[in-house]
Amino acid sequence: MTYGPLLPSQAGIKALLPQMQPTAWIKHNGIKHRRALRTARWAVVFGTLTLMARGQEPSVPVLTLEQAIEQAVANNSALKTASLETLRATDDLAANRTRRFANTQITAFGAQLLTKPSITFQQGSLGVYSIGPIPSTNQKIEIARKPVAGMSASIAQPLSTLYRIHLQLKALAVGVESTRQEEEKTRLEVVDRIRQAYYSVVEAQSGLDSLQASLPYYEETKRLSIENRRRETILESDLLGADTQLLKTKNAISDAKDQLATSGEKLNDLMGRDIHTPFRVVDINAADNQVETPESLEELALHKRPDLKKAKLQVQQADFDARAKKAEYIPDVSFGLSYYTTANFTPALPANITFVGLQLTWEPWDWGRRREEYAAKRVKEQQAKVAVGATERAVLLEVRTAWRQLENTRRQLQLTDATERTARQKLQEVQEQFRHEAALAKDLFSAQSDLASADSREQQALAAFWQARADLKKAIGEE
Repeated sequence: MTYGPLLPSQAGIKALLPQMQPTAWIKHNGIKHRRALRTARWAVVFGTLTLMARGQEPSVPVLTLEQAIEQAVANNSALKTASLETLRATDDLAANRTRRFANTQITAFGAQLLTKPSITFQQGSLGVYSIGPIPSTNQKIEIARKPVAGMSASIAQPLSTLYRIHLQLKALAVGVESTRQEEEKTRLEVVDRIRQAYYSVVEAQSGLDSLQASLPYYEETKRLSIENRRRETILESDLLGADTQLLKTKNAISDAKDQLATSGEKLNDLMGRDIHTPFRVVDINAADNQVETPESLEELALHKRPDLKKAKLQVQQADFDARAKKAEYIPDVSFGLSYYTTANFTPALPANITFVGLQLTWEPWDWGRRREEYAAKRVKEQQAKVAVGATERAVLLEVRTAWRQLENTRRQLQLTDATERTARQKLQEVQEQFRHEAALAKDLFSAQSDLASADSREQQALAAFWQARADLKKAIGEE
């Protein structure tokens, strides 16, 4: 996997190359010194051109921070799950809203009679007239064992329960808003993780560039040490030390490449794409000079943080749940229309019956069950209120911590910037000394390596600053 490096400036290259010219000092000290200087010069040139060539790879796409955030928001698994949860809660609310309307029910059956049911009409049960009672004697009518059928249909419009349903719908609506706040919280967390991962790639690349820029210095130091040991001007331990430093640098380069690859794979994973997708990052912007007071940040966080909004919504939801539970004391009264019909029974019985009226369902004695359920709901409401206070304190603490971390990285950035200016000035002075034969090629390489390290530390400090800025945005609830 390839990730774009931070390229050296053209001005820096031009500043290095003109100084690598033969001098009278080289002519005086012989052909070996001339070859040494030529080797040092081409090491710098080839190292610089290698960095430029790697940074200009046309086949590797450039990935900006904005593109990474956009792809993560569209493809991140955690954000998709949160979005689906919001959709589920919305559908649940829409389904429960239909409970306010009339309930319709149809029941039908077909069966075989296993017994012979009978109906007895008592003497005079149909009236007593001038001709006598009807029927004049007891009459028994038996129904044979045969297939029969029946159907019932009813429509019931709830009346007294509409208040309880209204409270339940209010609780569900608040629950939908809570899931939206949870989705927004997940979104902020995803954006923050993307920023942190992107800046980690930039930081890892900066460290790798610094090590690769210092590698020619250690290679040339080892070559000069071999020659000096051959001339017996240095000890064997000096040669071993130069070799050890070169191996350490090469190992550090390998470790930096592994760290860069790991950071890139993590960023790809957060974006919801193949972790082996190659890309190049771009240079991050300079630090801003915007300085906010912690008091204003705290006020903004208390207004915008989605987790705090969710905690407050849960208090409202618990209140609606408790009031809905208390409404269960009200008897269920509904207005209903019912119709019954039978088939293949007996002509003596009516085949169709229809009636309309009020229906009441009531549980007058529940042994204290509803009272205890209502008390449990109120306890849940108190728990939600306690959670609001705890969340507010956690938000304020997170804002203060993020603000202090941002100010600390701002100070560190100022320090690394001063160090970089010092190293650049030192390089210019060594170049001038080298031009007047007052410094060796080793000193020039050392100054170049120090500048590369200072540039890398400055980039790392800048990445740390923007990471702290991202944490502060997350702490106040901003994307």
